[in-house]
Amino acid sequence: MPQETIDTHELASITLDYMRECLQDDVVDSLTSIEPTDSAETVSELNGTNGSAVARKDDADCPMFLHLLRVSCDRQEINRGRTEWRKKPAR
Repeated sequence: MPQETIDTHELASITLDYMRECLQDDVVDSLTSIEPTDSAETVSELNGTNGSAVARKDDADCPMFLHLLRVSCDRQEINRGRTEWRKKPAR
């Protein structure tokens, strides 16, 4: 996750889909990508690794991210998720 999102937003919702188990010795990749806001736009593969996604300015109020955990050696999906974030309330 981009640090800026973590600093200025709070998690509003999370959806997780588990595909398979992860074993103790598995090395996993954690991928994160900003979710497109245009409903006609589709994402075939998550881009960015280990939190390198950057929220666009027009998504700054309620950014949504796609997440993927996969086994590094064979690229089998372990978990796929989606998070929605909202601005932290003013103090």
